[in-house]
Amino acid sequence: MKDITRTLIGMILLSAFLTGCTTTQYAMMLIKQDTTQGKVKEEIVGLSDQLLKSKRISAARVYTMPDGVKIDVWVYKHKSPDSGKSRGTVLVLHDIGNSKADYRVLAKKLAEKGFDVVLPDLRAHGRSTGKYVTFGAKEKHDQKYVIDQLLKEKLISLPIFAFGFDLGGAVAIQYAAIDPRVKGVIAVAPNRDIFSFCRRLLPLLNEADAMKVIEKAGKIAKFDPADASAIMAATKLKCPIILMHGQLDMTVPVTDSKMIYESAVSKKELNILPMTNHITIMFLREDDIVKSIERLADGKVGLKTGKSGK
Repeated sequence: MKDITRTLIGMILLSAFLTGCTTTQYAMMLIKQDTTQGKVKEEIVGLSDQLLKSKRISAARVYTMPDGVKIDVWVYKHKSPDSGKSRGTVLVLHDIGNSKADYRVLAKKLAEKGFDVVLPDLRAHGRSTGKYVTFGAKEKHDQKYVIDQLLKEKLISLPIFAFGFDLGGAVAIQYAAIDPRVKGVIAVAPNRDIFSFCRRLLPLLNEADAMKVIEKAGKIAKFDPADASAIMAATKLKCPIILMHGQLDMTVPVTDSKMIYESAVSKKELNILPMTNHITIMFLREDDIVKSIERLADGKVGLKTGKSGK
């Protein structure tokens, strides 16, 4: 469904291109993403107070960022019947247009394995506020602030591990690069940077015009586009990284993960999944993701060679 939706969006944008759009209009297309899907899922799942009352989540918080954006967060506490001690915390970041509500199954499975789990809505998504998507430039700092506050409240435990899909994957890598408390990151089908996203969203723009659109987007949303790059973040990682990507992904091409993999200087693995696209890569893969996070927690990433796809 997501690939079909983006194809339709591409057709609309093509029509807009043929009829003529200004740089500002293109910039707004880039940073003003449709997040209806995620908001609807949150309404279906219910309000935080309802989830707390029914004990479907352990805690709910809303944190105000320095720029006034409010980030809505759910927390799942670990369930460790043997030792009673948490194995650490997993920050789970959703894909573009979606919300934290879609990752509750993964959160529950991680909690059952002894991890505390943090589920935030990215800015401009779900029940978080904010107008614009900044592709990690601001989102990574939001995550650090959220983790800071939850640690202060002693709601979660160190070490921190970051997981994300699509936009969430790119943000997870960027966040891990600025927070030394992160001891491992898993990114599924991440965009490599804002430029690659823009060129896919607006394929008929030449490179010079795309750069103008990106520059304008940065001015509107008040961020530096150069600061929204998973590739650059990978060069600064101090922790292991696992990259997963579908071989048949037409939404975010596998070359994005390959380029991030080549840029990473820490222990790394790249797993390219055959006969898998952007939709099917997350379908019923919660157990595989949990096992990968357990490998990160046990320090086993990099001890075997991941598929480089070369």
